[in-house]
Amino acid sequence: MSPKYQTIYSTGIHHGLPTFPDHDGKKYTAIVTGANGISGSEIVNALVAAPERWETIYAMSRRPPRAVSDRVKTIAADFKDSTPEQLAKLFKSEGVKADYIFFTSYIQPPTQEGEGLWANHDELETVNVTLLSNFLEALTISSIIPKRFLLQTGGKHYAVHLGPTAIPMTEDTPDRRVPHPNFYFPQEDILSDWCEKHSTHWTVTRPGFIIGANPTAPINISYGLAIYASVQKELGKRLGFPADIGAWDINKDLSTASLIGYFSEWAVLTEEARNQAFNVVDDSPFSYGKFWPELAGWYGIEYDLPEQDEAKYNLVRMPRNPPPRGFGTPGVLKVKFSFEEWARSESIKETWEKIQEREGLTKELNPWKDKETLFNVFATLDAELLGGWARTQTMDKAKKMGWHGHVQTNEGMKLTIEKMIEMKMVPAV
Repeated sequence: MSPKYQTIYSTGIHHGLPTFPDHDGKKYTAIVTGANGISGSEIVNALVAAPERWETIYAMSRRPPRAVSDRVKTIAADFKDSTPEQLAKLFKSEGVKADYIFFTSYIQPPTQEGEGLWANHDELETVNVTLLSNFLEALTISSIIPKRFLLQTGGKHYAVHLGPTAIPMTEDTPDRRVPHPNFYFPQEDILSDWCEKHSTHWTVTRPGFIIGANPTAPINISYGLAIYASVQKELGKRLGFPADIGAWDINKDLSTASLIGYFSEWAVLTEEARNQAFNVVDDSPFSYGKFWPELAGWYGIEYDLPEQDEAKYNLVRMPRNPPPRGFGTPGVLKVKFSFEEWARSESIKETWEKIQEREGLTKELNPWKDKETLFNVFATLDAELLGGWARTQTMDKAKKMGWHGHVQTNEGMKLTIEKMIEMKMVPAV
């Protein structure tokens, strides 16, 4: 077999990014849904950065997205409460076309009091399957059939949120669908059937927990961490670690949103990636044990190591028995404190509001504005930090097809916090 040569480049914290000489000059059109979200906005940014390939980008979201370029046409489109016929009429009036589609739309309905994060899986499925099915039907009515349709799902595909799973998490193992309620599965099936019917192709991406800065999408771990560190600094307290040494040491792959943008472009323009699913993570081994001192250093405060007295932990046993790996005992969380519990303190709320007022931060983003937002921001952070089992998603499949993109995760986190500071989401460090 003759060698295959590629040209790659670096920009900022992003290294090994692909070039697309076969696609330059083609002037493609694209639809990006969920364009107000953390991933969708970064996909738009990646396409805008390549005018030699992307001529028009239709950025769609329930609320009109912010136009970042004269090549971006923003459209307010409600995939949940509009009928496919109404959406098709909207697409026609806006002159929508699409060589490629990137679907990142997602709604997280509120849980009932006392329920855990993502416990309302029936509602999650109903709402999010509706988003996709309404959109697909509207495309059919409008005769908009792309060359490739990319659907972003996530690492919960592997049920890692339910306990220890087989490591590393790979896309194509025979048991790649661990049986559990998950709207990703019907979404994948609906898309696959639609593409087969219309003689086109799909690609699915599965990021881990996403690091990103977006003023309209605050539910991500970087936002919660920045608030926690800012409040602890204001109170003259240390950066306490909420879990045990297992959670401190273990590798937990994360996904920097801007890298997701570059990867998504690669995935739709790569012929071999048609009808394939891919993990998309930073490909940078990451542990909170290495990151915690760094985060504390950014804020100029001291940090705590994990508690060594086992008697001081609350134990939370995951309900799935056996765990998602298929054998062994259920996963157990060792909890010194939870971020959700920390955030429910009235003194913490008052401290954050004091910081917001003094620093002129955007008050519309206040996580304490309602119970639902408070829960989503800090329960998401708990879901990320408290588990003491590995969360490693291999990038081998994409690498074999020519993807070499990489971000050092701590650099992704730092850049994200810096962006949030610029957006007046959090105070300067």
